[in-house]
Amino acid sequence: MSDARYNIVFDGSLVPGADPAAVRANLGRLFRMTPERVEALFSGKRMVLKRDADQATAMKFRAALKQAGAQCQMLEQTDAVSSTTPSPGSAESSASAASSAAAIGSDGNREMVGTIRTGGEGFSGQFEVAPAGADLDTTERQTASVNPDISHLSMAPPGTELEELTPRKAAVNPDISHLSLADDR
Repeated sequence: MSDARYNIVFDGSLVPGADPAAVRANLGRLFRMTPERVEALFSGKRMVLKRDADQATAMKFRAALKQAGAQCQMLEQTDAVSSTTPSPGSAESSASAASSAAAIGSDGNREMVGTIRTGGEGFSGQFEVAPAGADLDTTERQTASVNPDISHLSMAPPGTELEELTPRKAAVNPDISHLSLADDR
């Protein structure tokens, strides 16, 4: 990580396809803000949500906001940020809430949220993330196979002949010359 410092700037824009009401509710939960303060975020003005953050913290905030459905910018402090409204105080305290979000990959476009590679789009579609410790495999499990009692068996040392072989005896051919076949009439 670099030594650069960043500001997280939000101008009210949403992730494409995001429901505005759901995004407002998500931001209220994420920053623990009242609905009035959340509405102030969507005034159209650029607002700094987090000032002077290191790169890791800034990326966590950016990923958490994107997961909530809000599009934000991560600007280096050398960049000029025009903001007349101070950042929400609760944004600083929500760093622990955003710490489960993630980081930008080496290509600068992809983000990791948990261990799911999202391609920069956040969670979308019909899938959900299960809570920690949830049983993901709901199929019936087979019972363990029965282990037979083999305590009465023993094993011979290596190289031991397991059975003494008896020499084969030559086959005996009986004398059947005195037998004859007769008709049963």
